[in-house]
Amino acid sequence: MEKLIERIAKAPLGAKLGVVAGVLVAITALNYFVMAIPYGDPISDLEAKAKKVTAEQERLDRDYIEKTAIANDLNRFRKEKELLEQRLDEALAELPEDKKIDELLQLFQDRAQKAGLEINTIEPQPEKPEGFYARIPIPMTVTGSFHEIATFFDALSRLRRIVNVSDITLDSPKDVKGKVVVSAKFLVTTFMFLDPKAAKAAAAGKKGGAK
Repeated sequence: MEKLIERIAKAPLGAKLGVVAGVLVAITALNYFVMAIPYGDPISDLEAKAKKVTAEQERLDRDYIEKTAIANDLNRFRKEKELLEQRLDEALAELPEDKKIDELLQLFQDRAQKAGLEINTIEPQPEKPEGFYARIPIPMTVTGSFHEIATFFDALSRLRRIVNVSDITLDSPKDVKGKVVVSAKFLVTTFMFLDPKAAKAAAAGKKGGAK
């Protein structure tokens, strides 16, 4: 290598310039081939991959937001369902799906006894359909004081089930051990919910009877 350098140093100026030019050409060619050898993916491929990753991340973000919204809606729907079921239970307590006459008569007996009344007669009648519900009339007669009768009516008004009292008549007052006792006759009306099919059949029956 040293001998080559000495020979170049002793060479004429024109030869030296030729050697330098040759070296520059060699370096340029080497740089071209080195830069042409790929060390990894081309820039365009990397940009495409970056866009693909970004699009996938955006899709995942949208999915997460949608699923979070759905989960929140499910919780809201569950709460609304529980509230509706509670309201339905309360409504059915006021307007049951069947007569439950035995249960109702027991309540009447209990309230009358607590008020100090004596029930003489209680005669539940067949239900009378009225659209989606039916009325159940129950004529009653009792014996007691005015205060006892009023207390009994008040107790009926406090029942969860809807109960109306009408057609009240009072007669035959008499003194019993210093207390004025009367006979009371009245109509107790309660109600029941009708299944849509049953209500439709009842309505059809009414039309048929009208003919």
